[in-house]
Amino acid sequence: MFGALRSGTSMLRLMLNGHPRLICPGETDFLVDFLRQVPDGSWHYDLERLSENRIFRSSRANLPETADAATAFKAMLADLRGDDPGMLVLVLHRNLGRLLDMVPDIPAIHLLRDPRDVARSTIGMGWSGHVYFGTKFWMETEHEWDRNVARVSEDRRIETRYEDLVRDPEAVLGEICTFLGEEYDPGMLSYPDYTTYDRPDAGLAEQWRRKLSANELSLVEPLFGDLLEDRGYAPSGEPPRTPGQLEWLRMWVKHKRSVWRFRINKFGLHDPLIVALAKRVGLAHLTRPAQRRMREITQQNLK
Repeated sequence: MFGALRSGTSMLRLMLNGHPRLICPGETDFLVDFLRQVPDGSWHYDLERLSENRIFRSSRANLPETADAATAFKAMLADLRGDDPGMLVLVLHRNLGRLLDMVPDIPAIHLLRDPRDVARSTIGMGWSGHVYFGTKFWMETEHEWDRNVARVSEDRRIETRYEDLVRDPEAVLGEICTFLGEEYDPGMLSYPDYTTYDRPDAGLAEQWRRKLSANELSLVEPLFGDLLEDRGYAPSGEPPRTPGQLEWLRMWVKHKRSVWRFRINKFGLHDPLIVALAKRVGLAHLTRPAQRRMREITQQNLK
């Protein structure tokens, strides 16, 4: 499954994992994020950075004994699968090309959500402080898809829209199951019984219509360019405009202030400041204790 952050990948992941013959254990970006290509063109893992990744550490995968990509990748897949004979479903938000280098014939579920809702949703996560700067998360994922979609044959890919999923989950899940060679199972909608996630709610679709101002829509829609309509989402009709230098600066200051306020409220001032300063001067290796404390706090507050 490939889709932008805040596009509904967690909800769909829980639905798929509720199927008795599907295994969708969680986000698996770590399988490709820490691949490094060496001069001879082969791939190897940066095992040190992999070992420090929060998602990897909370997964069922063990640290590979070798950095050789093919061997390590297979070992981690085996750990994620465990003893379950079902089909393993990976969840990625980036680096699709690297995964296709590892598994050229892998089928793909392309999950889409209206980018205006994705951009707005990043503010609540503390990743951006203004919807204008939240657009990059959707854009980066969709550009990655466009660069690699030709490598996935039409019969091995399916497009799923978040908006359709929350409005008619049984029908959309039935289409995905057919694509995967399975039959729909009612257990796919039982996840609210054992997680903190709510049932699909049609009211979650197109929230931008009531939560984004006309001014915000005028600013963000031009950033998507042709991708907005190419992905099947109609423009709002607000006249597009480009911010002047002073307006852009005000938005940037608001964005940075909001992001830092979120970090300080969550982690305190010391650790985020250490991480930011060390990275700026090229001494990122000095941030590990601070990153470990921040990782622990994040893990404690996961939904």
